[in-house]
Amino acid sequence: MNNMDNLTSIYRCHDILDEKTLSVIKKVKRSLFVPEKYKSFSDTDLAIPLESEQHMLTPSCEGKIMQSMDFHINDNVLVIGTGSGYLTECASYLTNTVSSYEIDSKLYNYGKNNIDLYSKNRHKIDLNHQSILDCLNKLSRYSKVIFTCSVDTYKTFINYLANDSTSFFFINQYKSPYKTGIMVTKTRNGYRLKENIVISQTNQIKD
Repeated sequence: MNNMDNLTSIYRCHDILDEKTLSVIKKVKRSLFVPEKYKSFSDTDLAIPLESEQHMLTPSCEGKIMQSMDFHINDNVLVIGTGSGYLTECASYLTNTVSSYEIDSKLYNYGKNNIDLYSKNRHKIDLNHQSILDCLNKLSRYSKVIFTCSVDTYKTFINYLANDSTSFFFINQYKSPYKTGIMVTKTRNGYRLKENIVISQTNQIKD
C-alpha cells in the first residue's frame, strides 16, 4: 500500500468521505511538508513534531477540518497557524485565495519554505508573519476561517467575522490534554454552533 492509499484509508476510517477532500490528498504530497527525520511517519495518523514544540495536525484532523468547512472555489480562506504549510496548500486547491498567518518565526520560515518549494498554487497564497490578534479587523474579509491553534473561547472573535462566514476553532478543554474542534457559522442575527467536529491530539510522536 502506498502513502496515498494509507492516507485515503485513514480518511475513510474517520468518515471523511467527501470527494473534494479525498481528491486533495492525491494532489498534495504530504511527505514534502513533513520534517526530514519524520518523513516515514507522513502517512500515519500521528501528530508529527515541528519547530517550537508544536506539531502538525494528524491526517484525520486535517481531513475532518476540510470536510466540515465545505470549501468552494469562490471562497477566500484564512488559516491562522501556518505550521508546516500543508493545510494551507490543501485549501488552495479548493478555494479562490488563502491567507495564512503564523506568529512563530521558526514555524513561519519552515512553512514559507515548504510553500515556496512545493506549492503549485503559490500565486493564490498570501503568507504573513504576524499575530491575527494584531489585525482582527481583517477577519471580515474571509468566507472561511480556520484556527489551527487553540483558543479559550470562540466568542472573542465572533464580532469580527463576516456575516455568512464559517469558522473552525480548536477550544482548550479545562484540565485536559485534548482540545475539541467546533464550527461556527456567523449570521446576521447571531451564529450557529456545531460542536465536536474533531478531538485533537490523541497520538503524538515524542521528539
